[in-house]
Amino acid sequence: MGRGPLSVLLVSILWVHSGLSAKTAAAQAVSTSHASASRKPTLKEQVIQIPTGAQVEVRLLNKERIRGQLGDISDEGFTMLIAQEDRIETRQVAFGEVKSVKEIRKQRTALYVFLGVAMTLGLLLAVGYAIDAARDGR
Repeated sequence: MGRGPLSVLLVSILWVHSGLSAKTAAAQAVSTSHASASRKPTLKEQVIQIPTGAQVEVRLLNKERIRGQLGDISDEGFTMLIAQEDRIETRQVAFGEVKSVKEIRKQRTALYVFLGVAMTLGLLLAVGYAIDAARDGR
């Protein structure tokens, strides 16, 4: 066998091998991204995503529920500022004693009611103006 056919054979083997390894690497990358996307964030990661000072509700493993402001976060846990009658209590909460943490978002009911009333009045004014303009046009 001459050098030409041998070179073509070697190049084709390398080319096929590189294509297979590229497909394998792509498949591994896809499976890794699916695994990381389906992975549930740890409790510490959830707490870090909540801004400091936000209102949170913490459920502990002993079924106690704490509501307050999120304070400093450390590797072991976090602090909470809890309003107790006329004073503010600071409480250290360890990640090991927490079942779940949830940010409490303030309801904007008054804003939504105001916007609904304003839009209704605007619509009624527009309909009244259209009716008045139609009567004047007769």
